[in-house]
Amino acid sequence: MTTGNKLVKLLEDIMDGSRVLIFMDAKKGCDQITRQLRMDGWPALSIHGDKSQAERDWVLSEFKAGKSPIMTATDVAARGLNVKDVKFVIIMTYNYLMSGKGTQNWTFGNCIPVFI
Repeated sequence: MTTGNKLVKLLEDIMDGSRVLIFMDAKKGCDQITRQLRMDGWPALSIHGDKSQAERDWVLSEFKAGKSPIMTATDVAARGLNVKDVKFVIIMTYNYLMSGKGTQNWTFGNCIPVFI
């Protein structure tokens, strides 16, 4: 089963309207997964360093408001991110977590980390 298939299966199991944050280590992968999720009907947006500040702000506001309950992100979103009511944080790569980037200054409240 590919990583994309594992992610879709996981989302099918956990999605109940809650916010889900998916951390990835590459901008390209972030965009690819987001594009595929959207093509499959999942309400997802992405945020990373190649996006303008205005676009990052818009994506984050859509995610915080629950208009797009799935957000994929690279480490650009890991620093000082403050989002309430995130139910799941999915870590797509082991190296990302071990680098420490995925744990700096997170404020999500009660969430469940999931590693795939």
